[in-house]
Amino acid sequence: MAEQREVLIRMDSTQLTEIKEAVGPSHFYSALGYLSQWNLTYGHVEITQDDTTDMVAVYRKTRGGPVEYAIGAVWHDDHYGFHS
Repeated sequence: MAEQREVLIRMDSTQLTEIKEAVGPSHFYSALGYLSQWNLTYGHVEITQDDTTDMVAVYRKTRGGPVEYAIGAVWHDDHYGFHS
């Protein structure tokens, strides 16, 4: 497990609002929580918007290091699925 984790949410207020309105706040925050807490061996995660409903998380051991893993939160009309 990493000693600390840095979570960067690289979305502006327009992007955050767009996703929350499309999927609902509870689904949005659940997905954001899942992506930010997944596999704590990586010390750095960046979460970005992929389209009007989807998000992508990129995991690195250190900030600026090589990408070790990526997961997409994909909206399936009434829930998120998480795909790597």
